Amino acid sequence: MRRKPECVDCVFKAAKLDLAVVAGQALFTGAIGFLTGSVALHAFALQFVGDLLAKSVSFIGIRASIRPPTEDFPYGYGKIQFLTALFVGLALLLGAVSFMAFNVIHLHEGMVSAPSGLAIPGTLLTAAVCELMYRYMSCVGRENNNLVITAAAWDNRNDALSALAILVGVVASKLGATWADHLAALAVSLLVIRAGLVIVTDAVKGLLDVTAPEHVLHEVEEVVGMVPEIRDRIDFRSRRLGDTWELDLRLGVDEGLSVTRLHQLEIELIHQIYQHVPHTGHVHVSFVPCPRDQTGPDDA
Repeated sequence: MRRKPECVDCVFKAAKLDLAVVAGQALFTGAIGFLTGSVALHAFALQFVGDLLAKSVSFIGIRASIRPPTEDFPYGYGKIQFLTALFVGLALLLGAVSFMAFNVIHLHEGMVSAPSGLAIPGTLLTAAVCELMYRYMSCVGRENNNLVITAAAWDNRNDALSALAILVGVVASKLGATWADHLAALAVSLLVIRAGLVIVTDAVKGLLDVTAPEHVLHEVEEVVGMVPEIRDRIDFRSRRLGDTWELDLRLGVDEGLSVTRLHQLEIELIHQIYQHVPHTGHVHVSFVPCPRDQTGPDDA
């Protein structure tokens, strides 16, 4: 099933907007960190720079993954999404570990100071923008079943939570706990590590052909159950190819059905699955003859 042009445009629009916003955030937080003397905001700016590099690679992956199938790649290029998502997750983990080491060294050496009050509105603005981007990107990723966009959405949510942690540290440092700015930076590192692990785990599952979620298989079973000629659901297999599902169905039918009827039944069933199961890509159906006196599991 070919992707709708409007869906492709929506994914591209979200990816481009995300790139523009993260570039602006890197410049903004870097400037605020320099003006206020906040170590956490300095590190936050470096995190945004890392995000910009990772998302640039992700954008290239999105463009590559939506290419139509070819003779050499008959199932398309959807798995490029998993590779780029894996790169994003690993980049987040590497950046977070470096970020944490940087702050531990400064705390150990006593290199702490309270940032100026300008860091408070600057951090609030950063958090608000990141949260808005999370809501927009998660909607696009969910509607298009796009792992890269979803990963980028969670990266924005992580940045929003990081900004709030930095805000708490800035306020606490202004109240006398000068070490709180660095402590907030350590909290940000832990949040980034958590997000990176989630993204890496999902990407690895996709590369290893994890099965479709239960709700997708249930929708397929409902469609199959509406066809009276199908007497037995012998085997359901599925895997994710980028933003679409590949389904492999082995079904038992009456042994008296003609080849012509079996061909019609295959076409009708695949059409119904495309109509009722979102994000379905390839559907493979094979039929196994059942004796007339055999009772399938659904007829018992």
